[in-house]
Amino acid sequence: MTVITKTIRRSALVAALLSTGACLDLAVTNVDAPDRDRALATARDVEALISGTFRTWWDLQQRNAPGPAMAAMADEHTGSQANYGFQDQGMEPPREIINQTAYQWGYWVYDPWLLINRALASIRDGLQSIEQLGLQIGTGGADNPRILAFAKFMQGLFLGNLALQYDQAYVLDETVGDPLTMELKPYADVMAAARAKLEEARQIASQSNFTIPAGWMGSRTFSRDVFVRLTHSYEARFMAQVARSPAERAAVDWNGVLSHVQSGVTADFGVDLDGPTGNWRIQLKAFMGIGSDVDLALLGPADQSGRYSAYEATNPATKTPFVIDTDDRRIRGADSLKAPGLYVHYRPTIIQPAERGLWYGSNYAPWWYYTLSTTRLGFAPDLTVIEMGFLAAEAYIRTGRPDLALPYINQRRVAVGGLPAATVDGVSGARCTPRSAGLLKKASTRAEGACGDLMQTLIYEKDMETAYLYAGRSWYDHRGFGTLRTGRAVQCPLPQVDLDLLGLPTYSFGGVGGQSAAP
Repeated sequence: MTVITKTIRRSALVAALLSTGACLDLAVTNVDAPDRDRALATARDVEALISGTFRTWWDLQQRNAPGPAMAAMADEHTGSQANYGFQDQGMEPPREIINQTAYQWGYWVYDPWLLINRALASIRDGLQSIEQLGLQIGTGGADNPRILAFAKFMQGLFLGNLALQYDQAYVLDETVGDPLTMELKPYADVMAAARAKLEEARQIASQSNFTIPAGWMGSRTFSRDVFVRLTHSYEARFMAQVARSPAERAAVDWNGVLSHVQSGVTADFGVDLDGPTGNWRIQLKAFMGIGSDVDLALLGPADQSGRYSAYEATNPATKTPFVIDTDDRRIRGADSLKAPGLYVHYRPTIIQPAERGLWYGSNYAPWWYYTLSTTRLGFAPDLTVIEMGFLAAEAYIRTGRPDLALPYINQRRVAVGGLPAATVDGVSGARCTPRSAGLLKKASTRAEGACGDLMQTLIYEKDMETAYLYAGRSWYDHRGFGTLRTGRAVQCPLPQVDLDLLGLPTYSFGGVGGQSAAP
């Protein structure tokens, strides 16, 4: 390919990404296609442009893409329908990610890449306008620190998600004068940039006092102190979840993670939903009730009958669902094995057509967010104190202080699940939960079917308590724990349409024995 041709294609890509973020779902007057000149005309318009990027971020965390496909990749949710990428990403044995422009269900790979880069372009435009035009937001520029801190926060979130999902990305910010000079950076470098942005947000906030107004991040206001705590908590999440393998997860700066957790949120963070036709929606959490399926791999380690071990040892083409024999009240009620649990309900019928693959079948329906999914009203979390507690517990285990992890692991295990408390050795007894079984067996040297060790218990408890919380939670965690199904991709490629514009060869990940695939 000639240099001229490659430059033309690269220019086309940059033009698509830098169309002022604008066809993003931004909270400006016309959210579908705001006019660039109008959006940057005044200080308050720039503020609206930057603050509106949180809507884009929320939609990527909670709506159609990429969450449902990632849940299938992690064997958290199962479905044989093509919609959302369920069928292809939940295939057994796993196949590589379909990275083709014409692939109808590939939006879980394409949309985040496009929308995040456009949002970053919007923030870049806004910050450059503030700097170059000397814009004063509020009386005498009193509100400039607030929008600058918020811009850095959003840059950190967007760059962090790029690093979590893709093998490489651009670091697009206000320091980039000519986007044509940008070079793709590996995910570790992109995550380093994300963390630097979160640190900048904290530094700016520490030198000022402000309130994040209602409308920027849902209908609630947030104090400067709460805002700073959010930057710490999201950084803790990013530090742990960027790992692609057990070796990378073990090498995380766990004392640093713990420090961020301890400086982080003291209350759950999310938004208050505003109804079925409102601005704030939760497609990921809406997969609840009798029309959806919990993957048996998520619940299987609780089984006491040995059926889950046998299920995972069976050829996928002949797998059949089974009733989980467990004492965990989150899975079953007190009256019988089939009585509704607190988090899942047993369903007597299999709703996935057998001809599409028996491995998709499950009798268990998700109930974690059932009320939210039916009313589309109420508080929808994206980051919880419980999630942060599990990060603290993991940090204590990995730094040789397992006794300090126990309160976090046992809190809801005992109070909600009705299970005996774990010890530093894990779980024990004739009906121990979880078992070192199936996919969870991959996290330990303990024998198939043995009682789980403490790390396996943490993984099981975290799965139960953070299911469907946000896009990628289970996929990001399980690749680092080493408990993804063999052949599942551990990261996404850049979309083919953009690789073509860049003049780069198309590539993909996953498939048994494939590149960037779980062993």
